[in-house]
Amino acid sequence: MVAAPENIKRQVYLCTRCGYCRDMVRARDDTERLCPIRETTSGFELYIARGRNWIARQILEGKLSVKDLTERFIDAIYACLLCGNCTEHCLVLKPDSWERFPNNLYEDHLIDNCNITRFLRSLIVEEGRPPTEIQEVLQNYQNYSNPYGEPKERRDAWTKELDFKIKNAVEEKCEVLLYVGSIASYHERNQKGVQALAKILHLANVDFGILGAQEEDSGGEVRDLGEEGLFEEFANRNLELFRKHNISNVVCVSPHDYNAFVNYYPEVLGEEWTKLNIKIQHYTELLANLISSGKLTIKRKLNKKVTYHDPCDLGRKNNIFEAPRKIIEATGAKLVEMKLSRRNSYCCGGGALWYRPLDKPQVEVERIKQAMETQADTVVTACPVCTQMLEDGVKAVGNKIKVMEIPEILLEALI
Repeated sequence: MVAAPENIKRQVYLCTRCGYCRDMVRARDDTERLCPIRETTSGFELYIARGRNWIARQILEGKLSVKDLTERFIDAIYACLLCGNCTEHCLVLKPDSWERFPNNLYEDHLIDNCNITRFLRSLIVEEGRPPTEIQEVLQNYQNYSNPYGEPKERRDAWTKELDFKIKNAVEEKCEVLLYVGSIASYHERNQKGVQALAKILHLANVDFGILGAQEEDSGGEVRDLGEEGLFEEFANRNLELFRKHNISNVVCVSPHDYNAFVNYYPEVLGEEWTKLNIKIQHYTELLANLISSGKLTIKRKLNKKVTYHDPCDLGRKNNIFEAPRKIIEATGAKLVEMKLSRRNSYCCGGGALWYRPLDKPQVEVERIKQAMETQADTVVTACPVCTQMLEDGVKAVGNKIKVMEIPEILLEALI
């Protein structure tokens, strides 16, 4: 069995099973909904953080073996979206935090429930027992460096429709590496978002390039699915790739890749990664700076009523809340917030790209219904995974609300 890291053991035993991750009402910030899987499935204990933490404890104490886990147990562990909302609102706090009550912000995060769930998944993968769909996705990552099983030579296929040439960072020196990632590279819907982003960077005269067929997946999704060994392979490949080509400034399209580079890589690569001193940004940060510095000029104000969906990996996990909203407001669009936004944002159900749990939760439908409550005509996000899921939600409810990614709505205001 994979040895449990000390931080996992400590966090598992810190969980008091209070149930706040199951039934939570916090009046002061209107957070009446927390776990989207618990609320769109049977709601059994297996589907919430304290249930998974209890399973982890039984395994750590030798009272339960991964070999004993039923299909339903494994399904529940993979049903978790790793959205981090249970971690965000966990009541296990440092003792001095209560001195700040009622102004304590519950930011101690002494228990990272996502880490515990990833650990459980790593045990399942080691035992060779992940769901068939997960096995196929991991096999595609292993063989093709992407979840779709597409050839690496097609990673830059999205550039063919542009009327300008993008530098290849392997062959030409450039100031900024646009790290496209697998989701935006291969999926037709998401190619539109990255094409819009490239056009904006071109308009702003940003000296940027891509790695094209040489680009490796970040491995972030691989780690989230429980394949630690393969994730470390990806991390080391990117370390050598960035080092070889003297990459010093990376702009990520996907928050999932951003999260991997910023949080996962330092953890597994240590000084080897941090001493490269690479500046990592999400594209919303760069675009907001280009607008504020006058390098992008708004040509026309948009007559739209917009609500913004905070991607979990961008907002809750990495505190990037303002940049996307500044971009939307710069377009002239009227921004209206959903009740559950920012740190309380409700997940779009992105894990369903790879696995639909047995109870068939439709988290994306719930999120679209929340967007519809604002009476906005457009829901905007800053993540290719979220874009796909939200569009699936729109189709399921039969509504006409439009889904756009940040570069798409910004480009409308620039041309």
